[in-house]
Amino acid sequence: MRVCFLTERQVGHNSVAGVLQRYAAKQTDVDVTWCDVTYHVEGGLIEGLPLPERTKGVLRGYQQTGKGLSDGPFDALFFFTHNPAVFRHAALKKTPACVWTDVTPAQYHELADAYEQPVARSRVLRFAKFAAVRRTFRLARRCLGFSEWARRSFVNDYGIEERNTGVVPPGVDLAFWQGGESRHGDGAPFRLVFVGGHFERKGGRLLLDVFRERFRGRCELSIVTRDPIEDEPGVRVHRGITAGSDALRALLKAADAFVLPTVADCHSIASLEAMASGLPVILTRFGAAPEIILDGETGLLIPAANGRALGDAIEALVSDPARARGMGERGLSLVRTKFEGEATVRKILDHLREIARQ
Repeated sequence: MRVCFLTERQVGHNSVAGVLQRYAAKQTDVDVTWCDVTYHVEGGLIEGLPLPERTKGVLRGYQQTGKGLSDGPFDALFFFTHNPAVFRHAALKKTPACVWTDVTPAQYHELADAYEQPVARSRVLRFAKFAAVRRTFRLARRCLGFSEWARRSFVNDYGIEERNTGVVPPGVDLAFWQGGESRHGDGAPFRLVFVGGHFERKGGRLLLDVFRERFRGRCELSIVTRDPIEDEPGVRVHRGITAGSDALRALLKAADAFVLPTVADCHSIASLEAMASGLPVILTRFGAAPEIILDGETGLLIPAANGRALGDAIEALVSDPARARGMGERGLSLVRTKFEGEATVRKILDHLREIARQ
C-alpha cells in the first residue's frame, strides 16, 4: 500500500508528527511518502507578493501539499491535521483519505480568545470557512480525533456520520521518555515542573503566584518557556529547551510532579510525555483532559483560573509523596496501554487499509 502522510509541523504538533514518522518507517508492508507542511518557505515567488503573512502561509501550505501529492498516485492519503486537507479537495475526491486532528475549528473557535486568535468579523467569511472545513470532513473517508471529545465534534458540529469517524489517541515514544536522569533521593525538596511556551495561556502566572504564597521553601519549581520570565528563589527558568529534547527528558526524570494549569488547551502532549516519564500530572479540566488524566488515579484535574484549587492539588502531592509516586506509576501504565507510539501508527494504518479496500 502506498500512502502519503501530509503532516502539519507546527510547534504543538512536532512531537506527534515525529513519532508518526519514526514508527511508520518500521512498517515493511507500507510505502510511505512524507510531506511536511510548515507554511514556511525560504525565498520563492510567494515571498515577493504584497500579501498579508497569513495569506502567504495559505499559499505556502498549498504549494507544500502539492509537492507531496505530486509523487503519487497513492492508495490512501493521511492528513494531520485537517488544515492541509482544506487545500486539496480534488485529491480527497480522487483518493481515499483520513483526517486526524486534536481539535476541530468549531471547538477551537470557542477557545479563540484564550489562544489570542482573530475571529473574522464578517458572517459571510465565517460561514465560508465553516463550509470549506465541513466539505473537507465530508470528502474524507474517515475523520479521526485524538479523543472522543474531538470525535463528537465531527458528528455534532459538521454532520459527519458516526461510522465515518473514530478515535486514535496520539502516541509517545516510551523508550525515549523513560530514559534520562534518575529521580533525586529522599530529603530533597519536592520538585515541580511546568512546560509552556506561552507562559500566560498555559497558566504559568497563576502557578508562580501560588508557588510564592504557599510553596516557596518547601518545593522547587522548574519552568520551561520561551517568554521572558526571570529566576527567583526556588524557581529556575529554562530557555532554549525544545520539545522532545534530551534536556527536557532529563528535567522530567528529575522531577516529582508535572503542573499545567492552562487556561485553554485541546489535548496536552506535554502531559503525556510527563506521564511517560513516570510523573503525576496536575492539569486543568479543558478539552480532552479527562481522557488523558484519570482524576485521582494518574493525576489531578482542576478548574481553570482557580488558584485555591491549584494550591490544594499541589499540596495533596507534596504532603503525600507515596501517593504522588503511585499516581506516576499508574500514569506510566496508562501511557503504555493507550498512548504508545507504535500502537498509534498501527491503528492509523488499519484505518488507511480499510478505506483503501473500500
